[in-house]
Amino acid sequence: MKLNLISLLLALFLLGTLICGEEGLNTEQEINIEQEKVIDHAALTKEYSPYFHFLESFSDDSSKERWIKSSDAKFQGEWEFEESQEPCGIANDIGLVLQNEAKHHGISTKFENKFEASKEGLFFQYEVRFQEQVSCSGAYMKLLPDFEPINLNGDLHYVVMFGPDKCGETNKVHLIFKRFNPKTEEWEERALVKDSPAPIMDTSSHVYSFLVNTDGTFKVYVDLEVVAEGSIDEEFFDGWQPETIDDPEDEKPEDWIDEAKIPDPEVTKPEDWVDDEFIPNEEAEEPEDWDEDEDGEWERPMIANPEFTGKWNQPMIDNPEYKGEWTPKQIPNPDYYLDENPGVLNDIYGMGLELWIMSPKILFDNIILGKANIQEQAFEYAQKTWGKKFKFQEIEREKMEKERAAMLKGDFVERVRDFVLNALYTVQYLFQQYPIPSIATSTVLLLTTIWVLYKLFRKKPQAQTNTQTNTQNTEKISDSSDDDKETEKEKEKEEEEEVSINEDDDSDDNAGEDDDDDDEDDDEEDDDDDDDDDDDED
Repeated sequence: MKLNLISLLLALFLLGTLICGEEGLNTEQEINIEQEKVIDHAALTKEYSPYFHFLESFSDDSSKERWIKSSDAKFQGEWEFEESQEPCGIANDIGLVLQNEAKHHGISTKFENKFEASKEGLFFQYEVRFQEQVSCSGAYMKLLPDFEPINLNGDLHYVVMFGPDKCGETNKVHLIFKRFNPKTEEWEERALVKDSPAPIMDTSSHVYSFLVNTDGTFKVYVDLEVVAEGSIDEEFFDGWQPETIDDPEDEKPEDWIDEAKIPDPEVTKPEDWVDDEFIPNEEAEEPEDWDEDEDGEWERPMIANPEFTGKWNQPMIDNPEYKGEWTPKQIPNPDYYLDENPGVLNDIYGMGLELWIMSPKILFDNIILGKANIQEQAFEYAQKTWGKKFKFQEIEREKMEKERAAMLKGDFVERVRDFVLNALYTVQYLFQQYPIPSIATSTVLLLTTIWVLYKLFRKKPQAQTNTQTNTQNTEKISDSSDDDKETEKEKEKEEEEEVSINEDDDSDDNAGEDDDDDDEDDDEEDDDDDDDDDDDED
């Protein structure tokens, strides 16, 4: 067993060596088709900050002070400021990352100065990456009125909710506007429902943007491409207070006729019309043992009527007295708040994330907020950050797809070779990116292997000992069998001696009989000899 195991390990090692050939582990050639870019976030921030009211790249430690986790007990999910998973495209790129699945996450930041969206419209943009496959998760953000980040909770109203969401039947990019009605002192909302765009839920980075102008027009972008546009009045579900309402004191008159159709009184059912579908069975007779006291009054069973012609319905005609559908009269809505321009939004004091997710490791990055006229600068900033990531990630994705296709199309040796190379690349990558977990895992595997080998080597001496024990037991059994045979032989000898003594005592008296017996014995021996000869011939 020991030699077989060692031989197997050597064979696998030689096979891997032969398959790898001269290429070895050239990670620069095989893994990094395009080197990751190094971006000077400080320079970018300095260049573009004058255009924006708020810019967050999470590139320095000050982000940890700006973003505050909610103290509400509902939000048990953790947040971390950490690098994007590979493939990323930008070296040392940091983002805000949700950590836990099946938990509520709450975090927010408050601006130094409020943003007055009512003056020059609003533009908002951010980058999101689902670093693991999405089953049920949202990645939308909320732009908030005046609030305290530490007290963020689900009851806090928002001015705008925007971003991707996928769970169950929901699969859309949300865009919802809320406004405060000073008459009712309540928040009312309008949501984009017509041609609501679908999000991109793969594991690459994507950028979501929208703008709303003060004239009530809007645009939604995904990866800097327009996916929805139009007028808020036409494309959004109107959830705001209407200008008029039903008069609660108005009641329908008693003589109001709202039946549009009535039966034609001039048409009657024909006399020969049979509409009885079932009739009593006249051939049935009451059973002789029927007891009315116990069984009740006997009734004939029903059978299908052979003359049944169907149900007769009287034809309908227009009602000459029909006055129409009654509706209560309309009166001015005392809670109506005139919204001369739905594109004029309430002031924004900050932004937050309130999410319940089933797919962890969702990364947020490069958040921009400002006036509607900053779109050009925001797109430029996105091209210098997200654009480089997306290009790199797409190249890596295409490379992986080509490698998989080559493995499926190639012969067996090529498939084995690619498998081993990919495994070795993966191991090397894990040690480079995650040294501590990789070392811990390798240590566990090594100790497990040593333990298994120890058990294998330890079993052989035990098996030999058992074999020796079995051999000794067999020898003991054999010895006891020999002793039993010798004892039986001694008993047979004693019996023979006793028989011979008795024969000597009776020899004189039975001499004649012995002669006759001898003759008979001779005859029997002759017969036996003849039988033996016949057997030989056969």
